[in-house]
Amino acid sequence: MNEEKESILLKSRSGRACIREGFRLYTSRFRTIFRHTWWLALCFAVLSATAAALPVLISPTLLIPALVLETVAVVLLLVIAYKVLVRKQVLERIPKGKVARFAWLRHLGMVLLVWTFCLLVVLSLSVITTLPMLIVMAANWLNEVGQLYGDADGMPSYMTWLTLIVFLIAGFIQAYVWLTILGPVYLMRGSINMKEYEKNTVYRP
Repeated sequence: MNEEKESILLKSRSGRACIREGFRLYTSRFRTIFRHTWWLALCFAVLSATAAALPVLISPTLLIPALVLETVAVVLLLVIAYKVLVRKQVLERIPKGKVARFAWLRHLGMVLLVWTFCLLVVLSLSVITTLPMLIVMAANWLNEVGQLYGDADGMPSYMTWLTLIVFLIAGFIQAYVWLTILGPVYLMRGSINMKEYEKNTVYRP
């Protein structure tokens, strides 16, 4: 098992190979990843729903704090998920101390390619998975705009709870959309380590 993980991680790859094999790694181990991270996705859903509710249910002036909270939630999700998956031996721990701390700067092209493609995938999937949430948000905002112009509150009494439930479900799904980043970035870091190791290793017969 450990040898298989080492052969998957410690391999010199191009940026495109990291993306392709990284997404394949994520999908092939999704059931195991889900089993170890469902509680983390639930915590993310609560934070994400709170962030979405601030400007929608409380005040539009809270948009910036909501964006900050959402960003913090995403960073915590990715960092903690990686640590959990390493501890559960779903992913191999990336070796430290064998290459320079800022060695990734020599591979900036690959880093930018992998991260840009991953964020585009997340953005594309988010448009689909958060569509119900966006519809509910739009309905709430249109109702508030109507009230500012003197219209009666046209939302049913249960709309607040329905909004929160939709935000929670969308947040839970969105957690696993964000976690798609782990596979490509994981293999990219392993590839950079391997390239740096090969570059600094002097062959001795």
